[in-house]
Amino acid sequence: MRNILKVKRWESGLKQYELAFLLGCSSTYLSLVENNRVEATMDFKRKAAEIFGTTINELFVGKVLTAA
Repeated sequence: MRNILKVKRWESGLKQYELAFLLGCSSTYLSLVENNRVEATMDFKRKAAEIFGTTINELFVGKVLTAA
């Protein structure tokens, strides 16, 4: 599955550690999310959507959105 979050990060010119800082998480956690190894928390998804000016659904295509 294509990871839109990673594409948006690349397009914005952000390094992984820079986006992790903005999201309030570790670079390791961001890497796990970008590589579809863990499901991001709803708070993480909201922050990411806000940073990139998009919706959660657009960033996390094909993911089941659960309230957390």
